Amino acid sequence: MASAVLGALLLTACGASPQQADSEASGSSAPDSRDLTAPENADAEAPEAAEQDGGESESVDSVGSDVEIDDRQLIHTAHMTVRVQDVAEASDAAKELTRDTDGYVASEQLSTPADGTPEGELTLRIPNGEYEGTLTALAELGDRSDIERSVEDVTEEIADVESRIESSETALESLRGYLEEAEDVDDLLRVEREIQDRQADLESFQARLETLRNQTSYSTVHLTLRPPATYLEERSDDESIGFLGGLERGWRALLSLGEGLSVLVGWLAPFALVVAVIGAWPLWRWRRRRQENPNAGGRSGRRFGRVRPRRHRAPVPAGTPSTTGGRSGEGTTDEPGYVPEDRPNSEGVEGVERPDDVSEAGEEGPDGRSGS
Repeated sequence: MASAVLGALLLTACGASPQQADSEASGSSAPDSRDLTAPENADAEAPEAAEQDGGESESVDSVGSDVEIDDRQLIHTAHMTVRVQDVAEASDAAKELTRDTDGYVASEQLSTPADGTPEGELTLRIPNGEYEGTLTALAELGDRSDIERSVEDVTEEIADVESRIESSETALESLRGYLEEAEDVDDLLRVEREIQDRQADLESFQARLETLRNQTSYSTVHLTLRPPATYLEERSDDESIGFLGGLERGWRALLSLGEGLSVLVGWLAPFALVVAVIGAWPLWRWRRRRQENPNAGGRSGRRFGRVRPRRHRAPVPAGTPSTTGGRSGEGTTDEPGYVPEDRPNSEGVEGVERPDDVSEAGEEGPDGRSGS
């Protein structure tokens, strides 16, 4: 009989919800003082209590809502990237700012990848009262490139965890009381097993509550420190980059040049297309005109670029009769194409003026007139 009663009590304690445990804790801590008729009496007395305390309850609710608004439990988180000249120096300055606000550094990582660009990542925990001022001070370490902020309201979650903790503590007290009433080994083992489960749940709830309270007391700032976009790795005067270093930098320069040329070609492509469309019609007309009149350019070239050589008169020795009736010694040789040996051809003489009105069809005669 005692075992059956103890089993029923264990089932009641194990299956009790957090709300039931809260009502038990608020009503009475002793199990013997419970009365099965209490809920019915409470339901009967509830309307009368509501009528008597109606106005007072409204004022209490309004005050409670104000308190809830003022006492919200918030978790502040920020992700910030700042570009600085010296990553290591900026990291030390950020840690100093954190310590000045009674905060602490949760994590820190400084690295230099293969490309030689250093980078630092820090996780800072800042008290809520110093959160805004610390963000401003961190941004002044260099050039802030981006920032992302978020706020999470965990008021209801904290209240729920606190309620579960109270329920677990109440259930443990009840189970310890049942442990004293156990008469056989089986009941004792069942009670101890249930106590262990409840104790594990209680510790889990307490750890969760501690984490939430820490998160609401300290804001989290994830700070990333990077050098400027035009960063060049510094090296001492007596340090040489070597053959491989020069090869690597030359390869980077070649890639940058190729990328720049591709960008330039892509930028000029639309303009080249427009120019090609606009100039296609005049070019086609010009080529067609040349095909229809191929000798237009050659005729003008023969007229102005090619001049027949002038014939020169050579002196005739004295006593030689002149064929033109002139005086002896003043005659000329009328042979066509004759050029004296002591005088070069007029085509090779510099400074010889060539008339522009030389006819293409006729040839000059001995007297300088054109023949027809």
